[in-house]
Amino acid sequence: MHLRGIIPVLATPFRADESMDEDSLRKEVDFCIERGAVALCAPAFGSEYYKLSDQERLEVARIVVSQGQRRVPVFVNVGTSSVRSTVEFCAQAESIGADGVMVAAPRAVPLGASELKGFFERVCRAVRLPVMLQDADFTGSGLAVDFFVDLAGRCPNLQFVKLENALPGAKCKEIIRLSSGRVSVFYGWAGLRLFDGLAHGVCGFMPGAALVDVYATIMRLHDSGQIENAKSLFYRLLPFLVFALEHLELFVWMEKRVLMKRGVIDSDRLREPTLHLDDAYQEQAEELVNLVLRLAEQLPASGNMMGG
Repeated sequence: MHLRGIIPVLATPFRADESMDEDSLRKEVDFCIERGAVALCAPAFGSEYYKLSDQERLEVARIVVSQGQRRVPVFVNVGTSSVRSTVEFCAQAESIGADGVMVAAPRAVPLGASELKGFFERVCRAVRLPVMLQDADFTGSGLAVDFFVDLAGRCPNLQFVKLENALPGAKCKEIIRLSSGRVSVFYGWAGLRLFDGLAHGVCGFMPGAALVDVYATIMRLHDSGQIENAKSLFYRLLPFLVFALEHLELFVWMEKRVLMKRGVIDSDRLREPTLHLDDAYQEQAEELVNLVLRLAEQLPASGNMMGG
């Protein structure tokens, strides 16, 4: 599987009673594909997967795969706290037609590098699908370069790495170099480090779904040599990202707010417990949401940027 571009992590839409809104989720799938996604991923952090039951996680995956209709590949996040349950989820993902799986390190109990390598290797060997390893260390440098390269050498289906670390550029470049390009690197963290990634050889980014067309346009401009236009568009996105990434729940809510205002989902509700903003923060968030809505409306139809 060779991918370059934007792989959005889909939000999980909820109704007023916090039940899952399947119709809105299906509309979100269509929206992302129509607006330039090269693949889809769900349910992950941006999907509030940590608030879903195991049955609901599988149902989200089933809906996304079904609605995707093979138009683009779908990665299902299968990571759990044990090898056994992760392998079981891999088998379920494969049975519903997923094109790949994403696996993060167990988070409930901290483990050493040798234990984590054993976890990932057993998972990779238990599934025939391409595997994306999510290196989700939001405050540190994450796993070592050799960890990925050694693991990919033993498990050929480890084809992708999603980096969510501080200053990941050098690490990204070394993973690609030492694996001779066999491992493709994507960045998460809502695309905040987009130009860091492009400078160090990433294949793409995994932000939320709400602004997939903005990210896709930035990459298209960059890849066509319109670097300054790409940067100009990205810089207009930054105020939204900087504020939203203060807290995961804030980011998910702002993503849902944008999706709702774009007519993709019916509600911006998150499952409780969640973050609740005071009036001043609500006003600031709404201003930034409206800012990126205007930005999305002004996207060029082709590679030539509009003024402003």
